[in-house]
Amino acid sequence: MTPIEPALDELDRELLNRVQTRVPLTARPFAALAEELGSTEDDILLRMQRLEDLGIVRRLGPIVNYAAWGMSGALVAAKLAPERVESARAAVGEFPEITHAYLRDHAWNLWFTVIAEDEGKRDAIVARVAERVGLSEVRILPKGKSFKLGVRFEL
Repeated sequence: MTPIEPALDELDRELLNRVQTRVPLTARPFAALAEELGSTEDDILLRMQRLEDLGIVRRLGPIVNYAAWGMSGALVAAKLAPERVESARAAVGEFPEITHAYLRDHAWNLWFTVIAEDEGKRDAIVARVAERVGLSEVRILPKGKSFKLGVRFEL
């Protein structure tokens, strides 16, 4: 069975193509986007909310080079009991230092990335998450060399 594709109009596509590469750095970026795309700020805000609600847009935000600021980041692998998934979802969402979190079909089933001011604070955050969620095992995989790939989906 093929998934049903949500209906996107031309402005949705233009908006999605545009926000993938650059969002105006102004006090009202959606107003600037609206002017550029021939729409209104309210319309653009409603469209972005609808696209998020549909699961088409997961996150809209900057990618910051935290290492250049002397901060410490790591990928974390953990073992999470299946009955703890919902409580883990809520707990992980309460930590602004956690930028991504994923469940995997594997013994090491919870993966997340954490960024903090330094290694000590990063490790303390991981310890708090582990205690709060009840993780049985945790492995902190510090960032080595960074490889950034640009990905853009033409709609």
